[in-house]
Amino acid sequence: LVDVPGRGKVVVDIAYGGAFYAFVSAEKLGLDVCSSKTRDLVDAASAVTEAVKAQFKINHPDSEDLAFLYGTILTDGKDTYSEEPTTNICVFADEQVDRSPTGSGVTARIALQYHKGLLKLNQTRAFKSSATSSIFTGKAVRVIHCG
Repeated sequence: LVDVPGRGKVVVDIAYGGAFYAFVSAEKLGLDVCSSKTRDLVDAASAVTEAVKAQFKINHPDSEDLAFLYGTILTDGKDTYSEEPTTNICVFADEQVDRSPTGSGVTARIALQYHKGLLKLNQTRAFKSSATSSIFTGKAVRVIHCG
């Protein structure tokens, strides 16, 4: 639970897929990832990123250099497996927006969905960018433990 200034307390997931991201459904911030203005999505994602950075310490089991939140990915909230793509927007670094669904972000979403029991091993999932409608696919192929 993160207290996001101007937005209230929001449940946020944090996952790693080459970088750490905070994940939250845009709807929980009063937005729609597919139809809200990009500026509004960026502002909301940036507020989440700053709140997480201020309220939580990120740890990486193998490398302190990777122990930081790279950004926030706002989703359409459709995390349960479906053959239809789930849509997101990734806001990272200095309020930059990735045109794609984001490779490390997709990897982190897959890890998170697998961890929550929403995706099985070798079950391919499609992820769509709200910025360009480009689609990445991915799947969890095995469980590994770090640290």
